[in-house]
Amino acid sequence: MSKDVQDLLSRYRSLKAERRVWESHWQDLAEVFLPRRADFTTTQVAGGKRTERIFDGTPMLARRGLAAAVDGLLKPKTSRWFRLRPRDPELEADDAVKRWVELAEERLWSALYDPRAKFVQRTAEVDDDLVTFGTGVLYVGEGGDLDRLLFRSVPLKDALLLEGAEGDVDSLFLRMELSARQAAERFGRKRLGAKTLEALEGPNAKPDRRFAFLQAVFPRRERNPRRVGAADLPFASVVVDVESQHAVGEGGFHDFPFAIPRWDTAAGEVYGRSPAMLALPDANSLQEMGKTLLVAGHKATDPPLLAADDSVLGAIKTFPGGITYFDAETVRDLGRLPVTPLQSGANVPLGREMQNDTRDQIWQAFFRNVLQLPVGAPSMTATEVLERKDEFLRTIGPVFGRLEADYPAVIVERAFGLLDRAGAFPERPERLRGRRLRFTFASPVEQARRQVEAAGAARAVELLAPFVSAQPEIMDHFDGDAIARDTPDIFGLPQRWLRPRETVEGLREGRAQARQAAALAAALGGAPAGAPAGMGGAEGPTAEAGA
Repeated sequence: MSKDVQDLLSRYRSLKAERRVWESHWQDLAEVFLPRRADFTTTQVAGGKRTERIFDGTPMLARRGLAAAVDGLLKPKTSRWFRLRPRDPELEADDAVKRWVELAEERLWSALYDPRAKFVQRTAEVDDDLVTFGTGVLYVGEGGDLDRLLFRSVPLKDALLLEGAEGDVDSLFLRMELSARQAAERFGRKRLGAKTLEALEGPNAKPDRRFAFLQAVFPRRERNPRRVGAADLPFASVVVDVESQHAVGEGGFHDFPFAIPRWDTAAGEVYGRSPAMLALPDANSLQEMGKTLLVAGHKATDPPLLAADDSVLGAIKTFPGGITYFDAETVRDLGRLPVTPLQSGANVPLGREMQNDTRDQIWQAFFRNVLQLPVGAPSMTATEVLERKDEFLRTIGPVFGRLEADYPAVIVERAFGLLDRAGAFPERPERLRGRRLRFTFASPVEQARRQVEAAGAARAVELLAPFVSAQPEIMDHFDGDAIARDTPDIFGLPQRWLRPRETVEGLREGRAQARQAAALAAALGGAPAGAPAGMGGAEGPTAEAGA
């Protein structure tokens, strides 16, 4: 075994041991919020039931609701949630640049939502991990035939993360389980370790036996940036056959291939903290309440019975239509029937009230009160709607601002780089060659922020209206063209609905010429009857010539 392989395996085991406290916490979270991921500290059987502890589905509903909100607010499929821009603002007015940028946006959008890329499915899984555990891991790469993007969600139990000097996650250890046949298809037979190859080709071959593989992705310290080979790319990727302790191969990436959103982070902690962690005590209490109320409900509707000793003939028939015979003399001796229900004194309504209060606490931890307008929203005034949007931005805007930088921004930048290197975009215009590009985001959160700003501008104009009537020059302080060109970004309209600046200038020049012609025609309207067309009146050339 080479020293590099030994060092990687030793480092992985050390990091795995350090993370046990997190895994115990994640196990508790998964059991009530995301049962299908409840395999951090236990081994789950495929297809087995994972909801034995669940007596109330509110925690899972709350998790599902916030995960859907993350998808709808950061990367909604119903609208173009990213925009490609040149970093130099003056290039945005160039028509050739604008056409290239719009075409690049369209091709990137199509590549993301190609069904074979599985972007929607895999990001939905990451959203669930994010709101439950506080950390999600998404691989952004190329398909096997290198003609499309490919997204894979990585279970948090299989991924170990490390931060760089600037606090960004730049290294990852990924544990994979592959059958011998799958490993051969993925890495090639010649690269497999001895034990894996024996299971594939040996006399007692078991090609479906599963083996553990470890992939380590980290910044490469020593490389030649002038070379373009896999061994000189900025990020190294080493795969190790764990049981055989054999390096399967080494490759590389141009940039870190994982998007790792973290809901909230604390100083000194690599992994994020989630809304589910805040709601976990209430979620556990709710399960106990559900179990207790279920038993209480059974007792209330089918209560245990009190029976006098030696007064019933035979067994008590508790099934529907059952007849129980008893000694008639017992009624006289006891003063009641020999079989009566036991009154436990359980207060089911109080239990239900406590249960509903706990549910409300869970919903608040998952921002339901912020993400949903009240029932009377259709009757709200425009001012009330803006106030709700402002409250929404203050409450959840900072969280989604962080997620935007770590999640959709990383996805589109990585995907754009892959497509660009594959030649998926046309040749750049001359003015754009060698220039850097940037992405901006038109998510509903950003649109709400812009709409609040636009509403503030409208209020300012409304406030100035009385002064403008007395001093119209006040409006010279406002750039109407800039406001008009920002409108699509504010309200999510397509940029192609705006005419190019040159077209607008041409229209204005044409209208100016038309006004000049109309003014000249109005002036010529005072010429003497019978005067030739184009001749003026008393102050025109004809009057001067005839003087």
